[in-house]
Amino acid sequence: MKIGKKYIIFPLLLVTILCGCGKSKEPVSNKFLDSINIELSDEPTSKNSEHTYQVSLTNSKNELVNVDSVEIILTMKSMNHKAEGKLKKTSKGVYKGKIELPMDGSWSKTIVLNQGEHTRKVNGTLIK
Repeated sequence: MKIGKKYIIFPLLLVTILCGCGKSKEPVSNKFLDSINIELSDEPTSKNSEHTYQVSLTNSKNELVNVDSVEIILTMKSMNHKAEGKLKKTSKGVYKGKIELPMDGSWSKTIVLNQGEHTRKVNGTLIK
């Protein structure tokens, strides 16, 4: 039995496309982002499930520094809950935002710093 070229080329082309699609470049940090110290404060608001998070960013000289954007990701793995939000710059090196949590409890916190094409994710153990 002879198989035509189109029956061989099409599956190979399909496999090539599927393998290449969906793969995005993993974001990488840089020296500037790696040198930033992060301080996080959490203040419950008047609403039961709403919290105000404030992130302060400083360099090695303890000077406030800016980045393009700051995000916070909160996860409660035991309950499979996740909440996240982009924080707004309120002053040099200070970013704030309100996040509504589905419930009180122990939430893991990750801060994401973005500067140009560079990204640094910092989990709660490295946050002051």
